[in-house]
Amino acid sequence: MDNFIKGFSAFILAIVVAINAFGNFIGVGDIIPTEPETTVIETTLPEETTVTDAEAIADFVALYNSETAKIVENGTYGINRVCSYTKPIDVGAATDILNTLIAAIDENSNLDSVVGSFLGVGTIKRESPEDVSSYYEDYLLKASTLKAEDIESFSEENGVYTFTLSDVANPKKDGTTALSRFTNDFVTHEDVVENIAQFTTAVKVNSSNAEFTNIKVSVTVVEGKITNIKYSYAMDAEINLNAVVAVHGTGATAVKAEFSNIAY
Repeated sequence: MDNFIKGFSAFILAIVVAINAFGNFIGVGDIIPTEPETTVIETTLPEETTVTDAEAIADFVALYNSETAKIVENGTYGINRVCSYTKPIDVGAATDILNTLIAAIDENSNLDSVVGSFLGVGTIKRESPEDVSSYYEDYLLKASTLKAEDIESFSEENGVYTFTLSDVANPKKDGTTALSRFTNDFVTHEDVVENIAQFTTAVKVNSSNAEFTNIKVSVTVVEGKITNIKYSYAMDAEINLNAVVAVHGTGATAVKAEFSNIAY
């Protein structure tokens, strides 16, 4: 958490300093993808016949909601979450300036790393949920409240259930969308506003937009109990800040996560 606070504070400070020094630098430049050095969690499953029977979907949703509640209450499981940039953070002509200023504050940090700390970019691997710090608690398994209508495509083969959830824009962690009924592992507009407010009043969030797409889940069930859960999604985001002049930032990430060795 200390590294996160140091990094995010450096990012905000760099924006303020850069704006004061360079007033009219803001624009949107080309985004140059980089290859993150992260572990890849394989979530691809064999091709299988899609099940469209509404009763089968309803039965699975009831089982999933019931069993995840039991796991959250008294279960154990391992966590392996990988988040990587698909489009690095870009603030146009300000990017190089901010990277220089951030490096002056912390030579081991740059724009991607300090914002990535907030977005969860990197690998989180833990043997049990008790090993997860409070900052990462949104990465824990959630007691699901999924509805049958949340499930788009659905199939089952040899006890492995795979399904997709609807794309969603700007979800809140209030259980009003399929994604938020499944997990809390996503960043909201409120998260952004709250974190910036903790460090400065000089930067205001005018607006933000985050699109969550390609949400895929696979669940392994053995003798009526869940033993493994995998999920993945893509996020494409933009933010508009007001810090004397307008700052427009963009970026995109991909998340792959797994709860393994589930016992309860």
